[in-house]
Amino acid sequence: MLRLFVDANTLISGLAFPGNESVLLDYARLGACELVTVEHVREEVRDVLRQPRLGFSSRERGEALRLLARHVLVLEDPGLEAMSREEARVRDPKDLPVLVGFEGSGCDCLVSGDKDLLGVIPRAISTKRALALLRRSLE
Repeated sequence: MLRLFVDANTLISGLAFPGNESVLLDYARLGACELVTVEHVREEVRDVLRQPRLGFSSRERGEALRLLARHVLVLEDPGLEAMSREEARVRDPKDLPVLVGFEGSGCDCLVSGDKDLLGVIPRAISTKRALALLRRSLE
């Protein structure tokens, strides 16, 4: 089974909007792939879902977070020492938990829309590419 490490932007898009990211979450719900992330990403998703611009009611926000709890494996954040060793690899320090978390996760790919991560991590791919890999793996 394909194991995919997912960034906050992928999860937020999948929860808030129709499109490739929501399809990826559907595959995870069906058990066709395993989605993995770190605590840092889960907290970022929680924070963004609270923003009024997304228009989530407290009930909808709760449902979205329950969906994540059931279908996304959340690993502990990488330690500060591990992240400090890698900080020169990323432009945005907020990307460090994702970079180091992915590299320690054993996942096949990192699924992200973050152009910085897509340019730094060889196995970082777009959601569209992840769906193509997933469909091939199911044939």
